[in-house]
Amino acid sequence: MPKITILPHAEICPEGAVVEAEPSKSVCENLLDNNILVEHACEMSCACTTCHVIVTEGFDTLEESSDDEEDMLDKAWGLEQRSRLSCQLRNLSNDITIQFPRYTINMVSELHPNKNNLGAEDKKSLSKDDFSVSSSAVSHLVEMMKSNPGSNGIRISLKDSGCSGYAYNLDYVKDEDPNDYHGNFSGVDVYIKDTSLIFLKGTELDYIQEGVNHNLVFKNPNVENECGCGESFTFSNKPFAELK
Repeated sequence: MPKITILPHAEICPEGAVVEAEPSKSVCENLLDNNILVEHACEMSCACTTCHVIVTEGFDTLEESSDDEEDMLDKAWGLEQRSRLSCQLRNLSNDITIQFPRYTINMVSELHPNKNNLGAEDKKSLSKDDFSVSSSAVSHLVEMMKSNPGSNGIRISLKDSGCSGYAYNLDYVKDEDPNDYHGNFSGVDVYIKDTSLIFLKGTELDYIQEGVNHNLVFKNPNVENECGCGESFTFSNKPFAELK
């Protein structure tokens, strides 16, 4: 049977591994069968990018990717020319070597402590290096919350969207999520979904007036490309700083 060589990854497979692959199963299934816990948030239905791998050897021996896989890969963090979704790799005929990207959107949560296991003094807090809000943005958020009585703050997260991959999502917070990161900016409580924070590291939220237009603007140093309409974006492939 063909073999899959897994290069070391600090979280998923620290020492690397070599496993025999059952050709009728996907690479993702073969890894899981061998206790290599690759993420598969969509249950291997080609609806997410969490099982993204980079095939460093044997790429040319693989079956071609489908249009659906290509569409999903466009949204993957750390995309390379030899990137594939491991749930879509089947019918291996030759040995391959794979490497996991440093992060996926879901994997980020594993880098943070679980708030349920922390004391009150260790709750997940936003530092100024993590995220900041300008005075004009604070004023606008205050007005937003006035229009939504009963809200206790604003939650910021990322969502799949548009032609470039991701978009920002703002929700009113009524019930706190213990996994959120929290900061208070001049009296306004801002929450960031834990799996989104690493992609927002160093961002400033500003409120800008351009002519008759008024907009909340995310000044995010991690964004590499934006679509023409400005509604969605992709992240650079540079490694993000590890969160405390």
